[in-house]
Amino acid sequence: MPPTVLLGAFAHEANTFVPDPVTRSDFQARRELFGDAILAEMAGTETAIGGTIAAAADLDVDLVPTVAAFATPGGVVATETFEFYTGQIVDGVREHEADLDGIILPLHGAMVAEEHSDGEGEILERVRDVIGDAMPIVVTLDLHGNVSERMVDLADALVAYETYPHIDKAATGERGLRLLDQMMAGSISPVMHQERPPLIAFQPKAYTPSGPMAEVMAAARDLEGHEAVLKVNVLPGFYHADIPEMGFTVSTVADGDAGLARQTSRTLAETVWSMREQFIGDYPKPPEAIAEAKAFRAEMDPDAGPVVMADFGSNPGGGGASDGTTVLREMLEQGLTDAGWAIMYDPEVVEQCVAAGVGERVTVTLGGKSDGNHGAPIEDLDGYVKAITDGRYVNQGTSHSGKGVQNAIGRTVRFECGPDDSITVVVAETRASAFDAEIWRHVGLPPERLHYICIPSLIAFLGDYEPMSSEVILIDTPGLSAVNPARFDYRHIPRPLFPLDELADDAYPPA
Repeated sequence: MPPTVLLGAFAHEANTFVPDPVTRSDFQARRELFGDAILAEMAGTETAIGGTIAAAADLDVDLVPTVAAFATPGGVVATETFEFYTGQIVDGVREHEADLDGIILPLHGAMVAEEHSDGEGEILERVRDVIGDAMPIVVTLDLHGNVSERMVDLADALVAYETYPHIDKAATGERGLRLLDQMMAGSISPVMHQERPPLIAFQPKAYTPSGPMAEVMAAARDLEGHEAVLKVNVLPGFYHADIPEMGFTVSTVADGDAGLARQTSRTLAETVWSMREQFIGDYPKPPEAIAEAKAFRAEMDPDAGPVVMADFGSNPGGGGASDGTTVLREMLEQGLTDAGWAIMYDPEVVEQCVAAGVGERVTVTLGGKSDGNHGAPIEDLDGYVKAITDGRYVNQGTSHSGKGVQNAIGRTVRFECGPDDSITVVVAETRASAFDAEIWRHVGLPPERLHYICIPSLIAFLGDYEPMSSEVILIDTPGLSAVNPARFDYRHIPRPLFPLDELADDAYPPA
């Protein structure tokens, strides 16, 4: 008989500086699936679940799906919500315990709940309380996970994404299930070790196609050349979480050799530490960035792709409000034309535009309404309602969000404003990320035709946008997803940490 594996996914990236907790409605707004609906809807998608489903078919593994719940990054998970989704997984384990040969959990790694700073560790502990120590458990993780020692102790193998933007989600799900299949067959006996070099890597520096992270990831793959090294995970972590578990981690899964796991992790962590200066950066503020974009455009062929820009601080993919105005205001004031901004979260403006109707002009107060952290609202902004959609579209690109994934962001408006109505703002009812360029096409605008595009994001948007871009400009803006960790008042993270603290070369490894 084929082996039976329980599948349970409950993933959230928690920004602890966001004041409002995330509730079940936030998960329902993005993705909440149960039972066989998971297999029906997620098969074929470029997600960890999609990869797991594909590998199960190839390996002849029976999957028992329990829950698949994902919310746009935001605040900590409310207690009731955490208990509900964790309960779905634990109850599934309890119900099918007699039939199970293994468990795979596509999680995130940076979940914080109101009562648990280590959300994934708490989930794993509750599963272990039911199933015991003998059952093999594999956990797939986002590269931005804050990995605790409890997670390392309770899982048999952690398998993290190797790319940022995360375009290997499906491959990660496949890797995870293949490792689990080998464990169930008794052909491998994984052991893990984790190292924590004391540094914070600025999130853009975690970009894996080039720069320091490309070098580190190449070294990790070289270390996996040892036949007993099953997986080397490099996770720069998520520094918008003020928790004791926050930080850069390097973990190794080895086949039965704890010493090898330790030495492999230490070797790579020492490399990371020696490169620490390369993991910090300096980025232009909005006035400088927009002037730079205009200068680039003036020197380009008219048919060149758009200058693509990132508004760091408003990034909903890191808990930002997605209604930042500092970059858009500069785009308006410096007179950009053939420009676009997506996605602006502003239900009030959506309602005004829907009430007016397609083809009508409206004067609105746009953005800056969520809190006082992302720029003041842009007042008395006259614009034209070009299109209104239901906000439903399917990712078509090789994007961080995953090709084939369905989006439902609520009523969405193509609002044209600025000089000759030549700045398009995609305004939506839901705080969501524009990681996939299909967001533009679904409102009738091919993004390749624009001269300038700004996305509230850090790096994740580059998976789909960089191939079409003529230039990329990353912008240091205020907000709850701001790039510089020095902007935040940390009270619970481990200290000292570079670059917040001065550290000597011999600060790592510990004596």
